[in-house]
Amino acid sequence: MAQGTFRVKNWKASGIRSCEQHNRRLYPEGKMPKNIDPEKIDYNREYIAGDKASFKEAIDERLKGITVRGNSVRVIEFVMGASEDFYKGNYSASGFLSNCLGFIANRYGWDNIIASHQHFDEANPHVHVLVTPVVEKAVRWKNQRGEGIRKEKRLCARDITGGPKKLRQMQEDFYKFIVPYGIKAGVEFEPRVLVENQDKEYSKHTDYRMAEIKRIAQQAQQEIDAAKRLELQKEIVRQKELLDKEQQKKNEAEKKAALSEKINKGKGFKMGR
Repeated sequence: MAQGTFRVKNWKASGIRSCEQHNRRLYPEGKMPKNIDPEKIDYNREYIAGDKASFKEAIDERLKGITVRGNSVRVIEFVMGASEDFYKGNYSASGFLSNCLGFIANRYGWDNIIASHQHFDEANPHVHVLVTPVVEKAVRWKNQRGEGIRKEKRLCARDITGGPKKLRQMQEDFYKFIVPYGIKAGVEFEPRVLVENQDKEYSKHTDYRMAEIKRIAQQAQQEIDAAKRLELQKEIVRQKELLDKEQQKKNEAEKKAALSEKINKGKGFKMGR
C-alpha cells in the first residue's frame, strides 16, 4: 500500500530565512544536507508570488495593509507528496504535486499562496507550499456615530492550524483527496498519518538515502533469490543426472538379465535325430 505525505508547520518572521534556504536550496557550498541529491537539484520547480526575489518580499507584499504583530505566524508551510509505491504507478509526479498545490489553494485562497517548490532531489517527489494565513473576520465596531459589523482581513494562523483536531481533519481531507489518484495509479493509499508522526514519516519518505538503502536491500534480496534459484536449478540438474544414471544402470542390468536368460535357454536346447 502507498502512503500520502502531509506535514504542516508554522513559520514566524525569524524562521522564514531558514525555510527559504531549504526550499530554494540556498545552502552555502559544502553545507548541503545529506538527504538531498545535488545531481538532481536542477529538476526542482519553483514559484514565488509576484516573481519576487525572496519569500520576505512576497510575504510583505501580501500583508500590506494588514496589522501584523511581531510574534505572529507569517506563513504556514504544507508539505505534500506520496511514497515510492504511488510513483511507480506511472502517474505524472509533477502533475500530482501541482494538484496538491491546488488542494491547498482551493482551501485557503490563491491570493494566500506565497511560494511553491516541487522537489525531485530527495527520495520521493513532494511539494512545499507556503500560505499566508490571511482570513476575513467579521469585526464589530462602535463609536459616537453608531455601531455595526464590518469585514476585515487579519493574519490568524490559529484559524487554520489551531489544535490537533484541525490538523487531523486536514490529514483526513488530504487522504480523501489523494485516494482517486491512487486508484488511477493502481495503488491503494493507507489512511492518514497521525499528527505526532508527521515529521518521522516526512523524513522517511523524502531522504533519498533511505531510498538508496531500500534499493540496495531490494537488490540484495533479488541477488539472494537469484542465487537460490540457481542452487535450485543446479539441484534439479543433479537429481536428474542421478535419476538418468540409475535408469541407465537399470537398463543395463535388464539387458544383461535378458541376455543371460537367452543364453541359459540356448544351453538347454537339444537337437533331435
